[in-house]
Amino acid sequence: MKDYVLKSNFKDDIHNFLKLKHSLGYKYTLGEKLIKQFDNLCFSSFFNEAVLTNEIALEWATPRKNESCSSVENRIVVVREFARYLNNIEKQAFIIPTTYIPKKPKYKSYIYTSVELRKIFDVIDNKKYGCYHKNTYIVFPVLFRFLYCCGLRISEALNLKVENINLENGVISIYEAKNNNDRLIAISDELKNICIEYSEKMHSDSRKDDFFFYTKNKRIPIVQTTLRKSFRKVLNLAGIEKSKQNNPRIHDFRHTFAVNCLKNFVKENKDLTAYLPILKTYMGHSKFKSTEYYLKLTNDMFPDILDKVNSYTSDVIPRIGGAYEK
Repeated sequence: MKDYVLKSNFKDDIHNFLKLKHSLGYKYTLGEKLIKQFDNLCFSSFFNEAVLTNEIALEWATPRKNESCSSVENRIVVVREFARYLNNIEKQAFIIPTTYIPKKPKYKSYIYTSVELRKIFDVIDNKKYGCYHKNTYIVFPVLFRFLYCCGLRISEALNLKVENINLENGVISIYEAKNNNDRLIAISDELKNICIEYSEKMHSDSRKDDFFFYTKNKRIPIVQTTLRKSFRKVLNLAGIEKSKQNNPRIHDFRHTFAVNCLKNFVKENKDLTAYLPILKTYMGHSKFKSTEYYLKLTNDMFPDILDKVNSYTSDVIPRIGGAYEK
């Protein structure tokens, strides 16, 4: 709805609400798209309403056919924020209760074993999967090493530009990541050399604002859904099957990176009070509850280091519950 024009009775308030979000530094791309859909609903079904009533709000909160829990949650959260904004400027508005947000099934992280990682990269490096673009065979070995060796989120890797990769110093600049987080991450000399070789093949005449990873056009990033479909082929060829208990994903490279880092910290007798904040910053977490999740995951997988982890972290991370950040 990029060219959508606001037209409901809430159009001025929505305009000011979005203006406020942007002034605070939020990209709010999805939120803007959803609030425009809400405006369209108000215009088409509640043309005469000038107050955000419970009837309007609950109509918006009603799940659509085959809609995922995440989509329903995203829609509700945006209009809850808008309703709170209206209340703050002393306008009446019904705030959708949180009970209307569907509970998402808890995903169990999949940690790849060293054997599985070797199988995955054997498939990728030896071009044992089918692709539409020949550049894919050059891109994937580097891209997936980035995801595993740096623990990057998929969007962070796919949004990297040529100018974000300092091949002289081996430092990667991540901008506008989750929670508006910017950070610098260092890569190993081995990965840096791989990137230099890759850059010579793919970016000999590139502009600094071209995407570092691309398969067809330097100006267009790789689509996540396309990447996931290709990765599913890779997993099948590597003999790593999806089941009711396990559903390996690309994002699990990030989980595997974190768990292996923590395992190595403990085995090498590192002081976790010093290293946990470094890991938190490196991965772009805004809160320690994400690190706590990985500690628990590490403890579950490697119970022999449970006592050691607890002795280091009992005073570092408060015992908190709830969902973890990704």
